[in-house]
Amino acid sequence: QGRPNKKEMPLFSVIFGTTCGVGLQLFSNGIRKLPLARDPFLHLAYGSVGAYIGYKYPSWEKQLGEEVNYMRKARGLKPLIRQGDSFGNNMDQE
Repeated sequence: QGRPNKKEMPLFSVIFGTTCGVGLQLFSNGIRKLPLARDPFLHLAYGSVGAYIGYKYPSWEKQLGEEVNYMRKARGLKPLIRQGDSFGNNMDQE
């Protein structure tokens, strides 16, 4: 299948987060009619914050799944099993 493996996912998340951070700064400068490359340190700062969020996102998603299953167990429900790489309609009960 064309899905990336587990080792590639943090790299993709970091690249996506960095792109979103830099894009946010470019959009901010563009909407204010400023030169896009004005204050390049902010491009670096937003890109770094986006990269950090992208790096942590897979672990946050895993922790969320564990917490949901813990709450379901406390209520006497069956745990949810991940059938893919993200939450959504691909969750099944055991």
